[in-house]
Amino acid sequence: MYHLLNLPRFIVVLVIFVTLNSCQKNTEVRPVFENRLLKIDSISYADPKKAIKGIDSLIAGTEDMNMAENALALFYKGEDYYKNDQYFDAIQVHKRTYELFNQLGDQYNKGRCLITLSAAHIHLKDYEIAQEYVLEALHIAQLIQNTRLEAKANNQLFRLHYILKDYKKALGYIQKSDSLFIGSVDTTSVIAVKGNIATIYVQLKDYNRALKYFSEALALSQNSKDARTVVSLLNNIGYTYIEAGDYESAEKFLRGSVKLNKSINTINASPYKGLGNLYLLLKETDAAKRNYQEALKIYELKENHKEVIEIRDKLISIYIILGDYHKALAEQVARDSIQKMVNIKEKEQLLSFANVKYEVKEQASELIHQKQINRTNRLLFVSAIVSLVLLLIALGFFFYNMRLRSAHKASELEQRLLRAQMNPHFIFNTLAAIQNITLEGNPIKSSNYIAKFSKLIRQNFDYVRKEKIGLNKEMEMIINYIETQKLRFNDKFSYTIDIAPEIDSHKIMVPPMLLQPFVENSIEYGLKHKEGKGNLNVQVSKESRSLKFVIEDDGVGRSVMARQIKISEDLHATDIFKERLKRRGKGEEKSFEIEDLFDSSGVPAGTRVIFKLQVL
Repeated sequence: MYHLLNLPRFIVVLVIFVTLNSCQKNTEVRPVFENRLLKIDSISYADPKKAIKGIDSLIAGTEDMNMAENALALFYKGEDYYKNDQYFDAIQVHKRTYELFNQLGDQYNKGRCLITLSAAHIHLKDYEIAQEYVLEALHIAQLIQNTRLEAKANNQLFRLHYILKDYKKALGYIQKSDSLFIGSVDTTSVIAVKGNIATIYVQLKDYNRALKYFSEALALSQNSKDARTVVSLLNNIGYTYIEAGDYESAEKFLRGSVKLNKSINTINASPYKGLGNLYLLLKETDAAKRNYQEALKIYELKENHKEVIEIRDKLISIYIILGDYHKALAEQVARDSIQKMVNIKEKEQLLSFANVKYEVKEQASELIHQKQINRTNRLLFVSAIVSLVLLLIALGFFFYNMRLRSAHKASELEQRLLRAQMNPHFIFNTLAAIQNITLEGNPIKSSNYIAKFSKLIRQNFDYVRKEKIGLNKEMEMIINYIETQKLRFNDKFSYTIDIAPEIDSHKIMVPPMLLQPFVENSIEYGLKHKEGKGNLNVQVSKESRSLKFVIEDDGVGRSVMARQIKISEDLHATDIFKERLKRRGKGEEKSFEIEDLFDSSGVPAGTRVIFKLQVL
């Protein structure tokens, strides 16, 4: 009887014991599981994609995985996404792991998640969000008195302020991190901190201190026999010596980096890039070209598009200097193709991130609607929603088709505009003029015009795809274009740019490349054929709520040129210009007029173009 009465109590105790035991196991990571994770993580730096697949296989193959193990596996997966530059995926995974570690009460790993979230948002240029995450991580670190986590948070704050070019604050944070690592056995982190301090001093142009910290980091990495870190530091020291103007020392360290890379069978493009920069400064163009080409092969292999674009820019300049304009043009085409691909990829990533945010908000909205449905007539509500959705879908298809037609028309207009702006005769004549200056033995003048011409080409390709740019950028491009034309015609004309003082050109936005066709007409069909030196004047003034543009020259005039050659309106992009104004829907095309100018004797004395934009 006694045993029967105590049986329920025994069952209750047993249930409590089993529950507590299962809860305890739910917060513990089994050593076998952790060892398998660490083994997968060991390959993450070399091949993060393979590491992600390994973690997914581990999660799928572990049937009795508890919450702590799931959180840790997801944490490593988020880290691998970050290492593979998949920042949107890293953010989503780490938000989930943050919640899991929060439920487990694991403050340390919460802080680690926050630091990676901050780093990912820095890459996406969401600096305010990045700062919020890292400050929360710093608070957690100080709360649990974890020196390592606090040092990493300070290091992240250094990165943020370094990117924002607030070098004094960045130096303060990294020095704080350095003080927290004093006496630490974590040599890898100490080396990284010292390298970051050196980087700050490079930016502050205090090269002696920069080299001091790089040398300390190098000594530590050599003691730890970390060859990859040694390579990176040798490369950084080489770059610092370039900045300091000690080219002999720079070459020594960069070649040492290349040699060590080969000895450990590692592919690294940075030393070749550094040597390319060095030889370009020394005007050893062939050596610079060889090293840049080596760097380009590696960056293309690693799909580092940002560096590929930078290296191709350098090769374009070298080929122009060498007079190999066909290769320069080929490099420019390849460079622009990669830039276009990068822009598309960035847009797709932004769209993906926006969709994820939308899905999260949509889920929350559905929960609210569900409660409302329970209080009202469900059938009527659902019918109304279905009707609305169908209407929205119909409207969506309608507007989508309209946008497609508009985008197609805009694309055609963009291509026509670019063809009109980048006249092949102008390009090759300018290159020939630059070549003549080079042959005359004036490298400084030649280099200046190469820079202007390269910038002009870049501006044409960049601005043609934009709907609006600042008035200051439009005028900069016009000045660059006129200067390039002056080179072609050996200063046959002078020019003035007159912007009314009450106009803030940095704040006013205008459609890009509106002025260039008319400036080109003034030069090609007016000033070019004038006997003696001519004048070109561009005026921008404020008139009511509009900007008034006037392009005037004192050339031979349209009437004279009409007798010599047939001037096609299409050739000079006038019809493109009018169409662009019409697409703005403000009636600005009505303000466009061309005046023929005559002197007191009735002889043609130039041309004046006038139009207005409603941008104020």
